[in-house]
Amino acid sequence: MKLVGTPRSPFVRKVRIVLAEKGIPYDYVIDRPSDPDSRVPSFNPLGKIPVLVRDDGKPLYDSPVIVEYLDVVGTGPKLIPDAFADRIEVRRWEAIGDGVVDAAVLLSHEYRRPDGSLANAEGYAKQCKKIERALMTMSQELGEREFCYGVRFSLADVAAGYALGYLDVVLQEFDWRGAHPNLERYANRLAARDSFHISLPPAA
Repeated sequence: MKLVGTPRSPFVRKVRIVLAEKGIPYDYVIDRPSDPDSRVPSFNPLGKIPVLVRDDGKPLYDSPVIVEYLDVVGTGPKLIPDAFADRIEVRRWEAIGDGVVDAAVLLSHEYRRPDGSLANAEGYAKQCKKIERALMTMSQELGEREFCYGVRFSLADVAAGYALGYLDVVLQEFDWRGAHPNLERYANRLAARDSFHISLPPAA
């Protein structure tokens, strides 16, 4: 199978972490949707990454759909529990992690001019509040546990970990580590996992 995306896309990194955790081999096709000759729209009518092209040529898009598919076809430990109540809790963590990344993408792409000034100060503040509330919730629910939910690594940890990592990349002035030391300790533990290390975006 092929993963189509870019190294700096947080949602692509989310999928790459799952691919590594599940031990699934794949071809990584770097393709930026904004390029005039991009093939992404031929795989995904929405023109967005990541796209997973399966061995039969059929594409999957949207990271929650892709990671659910990978969790079933991969041989590594299950990342999404089978039990309904547990699955919903893990998915809830995925939703909050994806939401943090959505807000951070807006802050870095939509509300900042090339010179670093704000194009929409009110909108910028609104997205910051979303991230602050999400981090507070994550910090409170994690406490001092090793994993976000249950007693082993799951998609909840993929979601929380890639979201925190993306804040480090695009919002370095956002001091989430100082505000939430338990999240810092948690993120440092995740950073030691091979899946998080090999999927790190390249330095700017």
